[in-house]
Amino acid sequence: MGDIDTMNRELKKRQLRNKIISLPRADEPGEGEKKPARRGWRLFFPALALFLAACGFYFYRYQSESSFTDYEVTWEKSMRFVDTAEGEKEEGVQGKDVSEGSFVGFAYYGENMLKYTKNGATYIDASGKDIWTQGYEIKTPIICVNGDYAAIADQQGSQIYIFNKEGCTGVAKTQLPITKVAVSAKGVTAAVVEDSTSSYIFYYKKDGDTLGIDIKMLLSGDGYPLDIALSPDGKQIVMSVAYLENGIMKNKIAFYDFSEIGKNVENRFIGAFEDEFAGGIAARVTYLNEDTVAVFSNTGIGFISVKNVIPDTNVITVPIEEMIESICYSDKYAGIVTDSGFGGAKRMDLYTTDGKKAGSFEFDFAYSGIKIDGERVLLYNEESCIMYGVNGRKRFEGQFDFAVSCVRGGKKGRNSLIVAGGEKMQEIKLK
Repeated sequence: MGDIDTMNRELKKRQLRNKIISLPRADEPGEGEKKPARRGWRLFFPALALFLAACGFYFYRYQSESSFTDYEVTWEKSMRFVDTAEGEKEEGVQGKDVSEGSFVGFAYYGENMLKYTKNGATYIDASGKDIWTQGYEIKTPIICVNGDYAAIADQQGSQIYIFNKEGCTGVAKTQLPITKVAVSAKGVTAAVVEDSTSSYIFYYKKDGDTLGIDIKMLLSGDGYPLDIALSPDGKQIVMSVAYLENGIMKNKIAFYDFSEIGKNVENRFIGAFEDEFAGGIAARVTYLNEDTVAVFSNTGIGFISVKNVIPDTNVITVPIEEMIESICYSDKYAGIVTDSGFGGAKRMDLYTTDGKKAGSFEFDFAYSGIKIDGERVLLYNEESCIMYGVNGRKRFEGQFDFAVSCVRGGKKGRNSLIVAGGEKMQEIKLK
């Protein structure tokens, strides 16, 4: 009986417990109250981030792909001066042109521009302000820009002016006529000079003093350097060399190294490519960035990886069958303009550093200059400009009211341009 009574009592306890309605805890809402929306707040912030990312994406698409038909001048800077009674030069709207009877050139210099003439160079920021001016006397100025440094040399002369964004850091002088110049992003400068039998490449510090490093190339044996380029760190040089073999003109791309690696090899020579560029002549070689060298020949483009100092033997080549009219490049892209040769439309093909096509477009425009500026391709002449996206979308076409020598992206974002010439400089907002 005792066991039966015990079982009955346990059964009744379970029945009572099942009938009991649990009361809320002190920190829980009672009947008719809502729980705090903690989960809702956790979902709100990811949703907000996603919304802002979508807005940013569509704004970028608008900025990079929208088209414009007109523009307004944001600011204007005169590039002329008048002489005072004391003979000093002052800026003004009227007067003698600073470049009258002289060459005037412009070069991209970071986000700003470098104006150079036979009489001096001026560093101009994206607001049109002169940062510094350096005077000199050069008969035929040639320029090379790499990162924060620029070198302006007197072609067939003997002087090289080396600059950074603070001004002139030094002047190098040669004993033989200069044919080409290259500068690194650290200020190391190389000059190709020549005499009747040989070419020499001499190296200089950013203050103009010699580094005591040189390469001698006999024209009858080693060949002639068509073009040279220094790596951003200044430790490596690439050159396109033309040479004769059994009476046939050939071309090779040679690399020399001036780091500890180069000390262990003869003449600091670390490699060359010939078969990869057989049948063509490379008139331009350049370091697109610290990892990639681009070779432009009359038969196409070659991309050489230099990530591991020693050039990668797996060269990426992009053959071009049409006649190549122009080239352009940036740190991300290499471009080729081809012409059918029958008066038809020209075509621009753009490639990434791995040889893949980034975009292509046809155009019928008599350009004198062509630049890749970020994700834009700018074609221009003295009177007008056409802007395309790298993807081939035409974004702007307009005319100017003064003779233009250079066009680049402006300070006001992707929809502004800076146009410059010997007479004046303007920033224009596209609309």
